[in-house]
Amino acid sequence: MIAMKICWLVLEGICLGFFGYFGSSMALALAVLLVLIPLGSIPVNLYIRKNLSVSLNAAPNIRKGESGSFSVALDNPTIFPAMRVRCKLLAQNQLNRECETIHMMTWMPPKKGREAALTTGSDYCGRLRVSVQQAVLYDCFALIGIRCKCSAVTHITVQPDTFEPNITLIPSPHSMDESDVYSQDRPGSDLTETYQIREYVPGDSPRQIHWKLTGKFDKLIVRDPALPITRNVLVFWERTGESGNREIIDAQAETVVSLCRSLLDSGIQFTIGWNDTDRNLCILHEIRDMDELVGIIPRLMRATGVKESVSGAGLLLQTGGAPLCAHMVYIAEEPQSEVMELQRFGHVTMLLCGKTSLDSAVMFDPEHYQEQLSQIDL
Repeated sequence: MIAMKICWLVLEGICLGFFGYFGSSMALALAVLLVLIPLGSIPVNLYIRKNLSVSLNAAPNIRKGESGSFSVALDNPTIFPAMRVRCKLLAQNQLNRECETIHMMTWMPPKKGREAALTTGSDYCGRLRVSVQQAVLYDCFALIGIRCKCSAVTHITVQPDTFEPNITLIPSPHSMDESDVYSQDRPGSDLTETYQIREYVPGDSPRQIHWKLTGKFDKLIVRDPALPITRNVLVFWERTGESGNREIIDAQAETVVSLCRSLLDSGIQFTIGWNDTDRNLCILHEIRDMDELVGIIPRLMRATGVKESVSGAGLLLQTGGAPLCAHMVYIAEEPQSEVMELQRFGHVTMLLCGKTSLDSAVMFDPEHYQEQLSQIDL
């Protein structure tokens, strides 16, 4: 941009110099033309601006530390070419507010479009909101800019890395943990209920043999025991009390998702929640299978935290007793005062990643959280 302006200025100076020194009418005409070209592009670009469209498209998911591709598509349906189009884009990680500014320069022929491929990414998990902040039409010398109205947005989820904590569900006096709901996807160890009937294979326990069907079909038939489903678990991510440390936010996010995956692997259905700090709302979702967990991750990865606001624990208490379970996991950087009141409804396991240490809490840090949380008792 600056180079083109300098080039125009040099050419204009040379033409005026030739006219002043030699009296050349050709040099004067060229100097006038160099002024008229940028001025003449103003009405053309004003017309193009009314019809120009900009759209963004991106791959939905990327891994941490990798570059994700997205495309900027511009369409010019007019009969005039757009000599220069400069776009300024912003990629913001909605989870930790990390920002990256991306610039793009292109041109568009008449009645055609242009598509440019760009990349962005983050070393931290979260949801990248990629938006067009500014689109400007210029003349060929980039002297006069005409801004265009544009609100194109796309999103890329930077998936968290996960680990496999070993979870033990401690019986709670507040609620019976036995369940009359059983998994439809995998067998378990409850011989009082049947998951499926099948033929015997070597290694099956004699306790699984279905003697009545064995006698009927004249071959060994076994039944796989069912897997009881426990739903009396709440995983809550406190988004108030955040210092803005990106490593801590990243460790908390990966802990939340890893914990949820391990619960599902253990046949435990649960409720996941967090506080929306923009609207002061408590967000709650029941998770029954892995598809539901995968579907909620993009929304979880944009749960922006704040230092001071209405606490998530306070909002959770305001929702009433429905989401408050016998087993509650409270993940936070700094515990909020209302979390102690949650213990009236069930056992609260606090996982804290911050400076405040509590005797009853499990502490972890961004460097060693996978080892520190390898075993979690709920």
